[in-house]
Amino acid sequence: MKNLYPKLVLALISILFINNAANAQGCVAVRQMGGLNPMSANGYTLSKGEVQLGSNYRYFHSFRHFVGTDEKEFRQNTQGGFIDGVERGNAVNIYSHAIDFNLSYGLTDRIQLNVTLPYVHNERSQVLATKFGDSIMIDGEKKPKVLEGSRYSVYAKGIGDVRLSMNYWIFSPVKATKGNLMLGVGVKLATGSHNRKDDALSLFTDPVTKVKRVVSTNVVMDQAIQPGDGGIGISLEAQGFREISRNIYGFANGYYLFNPKESNGTFKSASTAGLEGYNVYASPDQYFVRAGAMTSFGKSKNATASLAARLEGIPAYDALGGQVAYRRPGYVVAVEPGLSYRNGKHSFSLFVPVNFIRNRIQSAADIASQDLQNSIITDASKKVHVQGDAAFADYSINLGYTFRLGKLSKAKAHEDHKM
Repeated sequence: MKNLYPKLVLALISILFINNAANAQGCVAVRQMGGLNPMSANGYTLSKGEVQLGSNYRYFHSFRHFVGTDEKEFRQNTQGGFIDGVERGNAVNIYSHAIDFNLSYGLTDRIQLNVTLPYVHNERSQVLATKFGDSIMIDGEKKPKVLEGSRYSVYAKGIGDVRLSMNYWIFSPVKATKGNLMLGVGVKLATGSHNRKDDALSLFTDPVTKVKRVVSTNVVMDQAIQPGDGGIGISLEAQGFREISRNIYGFANGYYLFNPKESNGTFKSASTAGLEGYNVYASPDQYFVRAGAMTSFGKSKNATASLAARLEGIPAYDALGGQVAYRRPGYVVAVEPGLSYRNGKHSFSLFVPVNFIRNRIQSAADIASQDLQNSIITDASKKVHVQGDAAFADYSINLGYTFRLGKLSKAKAHEDHKM
């Protein structure tokens, strides 16, 4: 039992690494990242020939609107309702459900191959103001007085972008019982739709009578709820752990997705003179960093508790490729408590990242628009600052499950070889 104990603890640590995916944060479309990192009863990785199946479910509701780190509370105070005919913002709400199906195979004791198939079901809800009155000031901003309004929802669902990855442990898992470092490389395919359509409400003005009426139009959905981003990306990741005290381990992992494709060809809106290209949705890079500590508990030490800090987001500019496209860049910083439990071949995990910093940074489109407007303004005191907003969630819920099949039998392997 003494020899099994450290191996079991290390196996439990790897459960934390399974849930290394970032979570979409609403309008800042950070999609699921990273693949399954395996574990077995004999250590923290799969041995040669072992197979593991897994799934991860994530849910979040984004509704808090930010420009930079400044929360625009009027956007969600009444959830898009109206007070005395005054619009309190269209209060965009995004509800996201996503599940990943994972398969991992131990090519050797130190190399694992992973495949991840995601499926998403996203809803975007907002208010359409249908009749306007005089403009008034709300929270320091000039807003229209709304006489009527309607809330409606649109949906986008389907298979997301499939990910293929390979992980390599720097040190032999058999010998490295106190800590190890894993490096990984992957490919994100463009299998998820980036141009899903649904029926959305809009105002139509009759060119003759000038009467406005509400119409339903089948249009491309916002980038934030699309299953895919339209680009083929290359991912680099690293993760490691180290025993820092008896039964206490520190861990860290990070991920960056390079999406060289400038845009996916889906139009957000009509183009503006001088800003051509910024009306087409981008295929953006994204990143994720996480670090914390964990400990095992229980009679058999088959349960773990963890606490981590995590940063995830989309940069304003890609590391590679063109930059003329539309995105909502930003990041969130969260504290992430987690619980994991292992029983034989079955493993379960729950992680709930709680966001305490949300920042919608200036995008390339914002800066281009700002520069264009300021180029004709001679009075420095009247220069404008352009920065869009985005909706963020307070927290997300992440549930994980894995099942280890074990090694392929020699007989089965021989049959496969003959085929």
